[in-house]
Amino acid sequence: MASVVDQAKLSSQEDLLEIEKYTKGLIKFIDNSATPITIGIQGEWGSGKTSLLNTIREALCEREGARHYAIWLNTWEYSLLSEADETLIKIVVGLIEQIGTLTQKTSGDSFKKVSAISKALLFRVSKSGGMVGMAAGVAADMVDGISSEEKPQNSIRELRESLQIVINEAIEHSDKRAFIFFIDDLDRLDPTIAVNILELIKNLFDLHNCIFVLAIDYSVVIKGLQSKFGEMTEANEWEFRAFFDKIIQLPFSMPISSYNISKYLQSLLINVNYFKKDNLENKDTLEKIANIVSLSVGTNPRALKRLANSVSLIEIIRGEQEISLDERIIEFALICVQIAYSSIYKLIQKETDFKQWDDAFVYGVLKNKKIDESDLELIKDSEEFDEEWEQNLWKICQINTFLKERVFLISKLLNFIKDNIPKNKNETASEILERLLSMSSVTNVSAESTVMKSKKRVNYGKPLKEYIFDVYQEMSDDEEIMRDDLEKRIADMVKKHSGLEVKPGTLAAQTITMIVNEKTRAHYFVTQYNHKKLDLFYYIDENTRGKKAIVKKFLPDNPPVGCRIYYKNKETKEVEYETT
Repeated sequence: MASVVDQAKLSSQEDLLEIEKYTKGLIKFIDNSATPITIGIQGEWGSGKTSLLNTIREALCEREGARHYAIWLNTWEYSLLSEADETLIKIVVGLIEQIGTLTQKTSGDSFKKVSAISKALLFRVSKSGGMVGMAAGVAADMVDGISSEEKPQNSIRELRESLQIVINEAIEHSDKRAFIFFIDDLDRLDPTIAVNILELIKNLFDLHNCIFVLAIDYSVVIKGLQSKFGEMTEANEWEFRAFFDKIIQLPFSMPISSYNISKYLQSLLINVNYFKKDNLENKDTLEKIANIVSLSVGTNPRALKRLANSVSLIEIIRGEQEISLDERIIEFALICVQIAYSSIYKLIQKETDFKQWDDAFVYGVLKNKKIDESDLELIKDSEEFDEEWEQNLWKICQINTFLKERVFLISKLLNFIKDNIPKNKNETASEILERLLSMSSVTNVSAESTVMKSKKRVNYGKPLKEYIFDVYQEMSDDEEIMRDDLEKRIADMVKKHSGLEVKPGTLAAQTITMIVNEKTRAHYFVTQYNHKKLDLFYYIDENTRGKKAIVKKFLPDNPPVGCRIYYKNKETKEVEYETT
């Protein structure tokens, strides 16, 4: 099979995620619950809410002897090509029409009254200007045949009462105990519209013998209520929660942390022929793959299906070309980085040997963006950040909230790649990564999807920082030179010992991390907590700036009197300075 279809699981399909105990528990609760009640199925988009709704509907409404009527409403379909008010009208019409279809044998004149009242209410909405766009046309179609005397007399209360009569009659004349309304895809709507639908359900359909099962995430409710309550804070969070609790009597969160990802992944990857079946039946291999996914894509079924389709396409393009299982696992990890952390993937494209991500590389990524480096002091001895490249990865992730929250996962994933790149006498580790990246880049969502060959690292005989320090040692304590002269002196020393030229940009990026006393120095991670711990070898005279700045020797343990060291205050976020 070449691809995996992104459709909700049918109730008849195997429970690969192994959440049957949760599903059965919820089904049993609904089957025995008092009415009215509204249940909110919570989970991020793609987490399996629709699949769960399918399973509940089949168990309670479609099996032989089922005790419930089923009404299914896909809100997304009703919202297509519709304005906000029109969407609400369509949903009211859709729900009432389905009730009428199910009760036509038992309701008789009762439903005719419901139909007349609902049409009159919609007429009133159209006259009040509450609708826009096509909504007027929808209302006009519905009010045909309704007398003018009838229109102004009806109310929402009358409609509720009439609906209750219809539903009660249907229950009394059948073996059913309740109607279950399945409301799906609310999180695909504009959050404000989704909240309006919730209020509509509460005010119009909160009836005896009715159970509502809503697929919606709490985060959508929060966004939809911001126009009413403002941004959520600790002070007003209770207002958001109170609204949610008023609508939802039982929240049920998709048990994504309990998903059997190994089994689900195994099925997906075997179906698309990326890994051989016997590879995935090997416990160690399957654990590696599951670990890669847990550090990146996570447990969202929709994201896992996208991952399966990506690796399937890459395998088809590869054709008959063989790669080893070890290389395949690394390629799989790179694709997971691409899907979960696209900006990190792009950086690996630029410099595949991420162990060489140094200060110059970070400077090129951050440019003038400000970050607070004080937290790094707390974690730099941890396993994930005890190496320089890991600390530089941490700095890069600070400018993106999503990456900042997942920086530990990213470090673990890149370390997995580093530790598991297969040894090859004909290729370096960086060259292997470049080759695998060239294939995985075809599924990258980017305007720059081609792999950029990483520049070969120039061997100057020793790190540039050591040359910088050598020049520092040659200077007398009271010597003053221009900053551009300092860079020239360093470049001359490099050429003398290695015979190589140092590009000005490379040298500038190196020296910027070793110079203090510029206000812009606050951009490069100096805080009041760590400026004494950094290797700051020079300072610039207070009265000079830029390339023409006068550079003096700086002794970290015995700085010259009157030297200003600028830093960013962690609490006030302001740039301040201390005078030595």
